Amino acid sequence: MSYDMPPKTIWAVRGGSSKISSGEKHSYRMTAVLSVRADGAKLPILFIMRGMPGGLIEKNEFDDFPIGHHYAVQECAWMDARVWAYYLRSLLKPQVHAPSVLLLDSFDSHVSDRGVRIATEEVGCLAAPIPPNATSAVQPLDVGIMAPFKRHLRDLWLEEELIQGDDEEEDVDMMTVTAQRKRLAMVQRGIKAWARITPQEIRRSFAKAIPQ
Repeated sequence: MSYDMPPKTIWAVRGGSSKISSGEKHSYRMTAVLSVRADGAKLPILFIMRGMPGGLIEKNEFDDFPIGHHYAVQECAWMDARVWAYYLRSLLKPQVHAPSVLLLDSFDSHVSDRGVRIATEEVGCLAAPIPPNATSAVQPLDVGIMAPFKRHLRDLWLEEELIQGDDEEEDVDMMTVTAQRKRLAMVQRGIKAWARITPQEIRRSFAKAIPQ
């Protein structure tokens, strides 16, 4: 996710202004980890922010973020082995109440021996890695969920008041007021966009990706 998410095409009245800033190239970013079940259920989102584990963002901001979702920091706002283990143990495990198959892309952390062991032995899932370069065809999120989710993010971005300020801070924790406001705005936007995804869309995605 980027803070600035302009749509692909902008129509504006001649002489007027359109809501386009510097765009996504230098925009503040974070990762939103989305999970769905074949019955149409959505799991909470894991938001991964750029920061130092155990640092100021984690200590000062997490308690103020919306409840019901999960939050982590990583130096590049990306998934790694540590964050993946947190996802499996803290987010996924409480959601697994029966034998389950966990579809995974081929990202290193997902298919590592440690990651598969946690998923199998601690969470109780059968880990099923998807072959490389096949997610667009057989991964339900890629097949039918990511496109509408990103569209909802863009629509919500257009409705927001733009937060002005420089994102390119040397401090990895980025504790400026602007950065803090953008983190909260992105979390709220992601939650709203996720709420717009329907169970019917999820079930259709599974049916298309994994036909009976």
